[in-house]
Amino acid sequence: MDSATLSSTPISRYGLDPHSIFCVGKNYREHALEMLKMEEESGAPPARREEEEPIIFMKPATALETEGRISVPHLYGRALSNSMHYEAELVLLVGKDTDGCEAGEAAKYVSAVGAGLDMTLRDVQLEAKKAGNPWLRSKGFRRSALVSDFHPLAGALPGSDWTVSLDLNGKRVQHAAVGEMIHPPAELVSYLSYLYGLRKGDLIFTGTPAGVGPVNAGDRLRAYVCSPVGTNAAEELAVLEAKVENPQNN
Repeated sequence: MDSATLSSTPISRYGLDPHSIFCVGKNYREHALEMLKMEEESGAPPARREEEEPIIFMKPATALETEGRISVPHLYGRALSNSMHYEAELVLLVGKDTDGCEAGEAAKYVSAVGAGLDMTLRDVQLEAKKAGNPWLRSKGFRRSALVSDFHPLAGALPGSDWTVSLDLNGKRVQHAAVGEMIHPPAELVSYLSYLYGLRKGDLIFTGTPAGVGPVNAGDRLRAYVCSPVGTNAAEELAVLEAKVENPQNN
């Protein structure tokens, strides 16, 4: 696949209004393995077989956060989690409606790319899995889908040599190439278009690399997407800066 080219004018995250926020689970093998370990330790039934189809879950549109603010959600004065995790991701912005496109046509329907954070209440998620219940509560709370500004694409989807990374308090904790995805962007766009339909403005969180972990109040996170510009060089195309707040600051 040819690497995408970029327009010089980013699309502001503040104007986003998605109908749907699609998310992909366990789309990097190393992350799937670390989730398997967490599931085994929690007593949740582990998924040992690599899925032939993408694992898709959704966040409500109200989960979108554009100010870079992170905090554990509260319900009736009670914190819902003791273990909120970061998950850095490459995010695709859908540019045109489609109810079915082939993978080879997927680039026509993606207008831009950004960096994102899929914040996850890990303890809540694992308890739900152990009980055999849905885990929307752990993924779909308000301000759980953070995004950067988006950079327009022209010609192709992100190439296999693009990377997504996360720095936590200045230390890199996640990093992987797009080529390491089990289900690459073109396949995801095609799959979602046929099964659910895609609408202009929808967001697709394409999955997180290994290295997920907890955050604490005061932590600073920097998620970023890079494209190679030459040998041993890369350009940061989308950067998301975020901070974990104390609950009383909500």
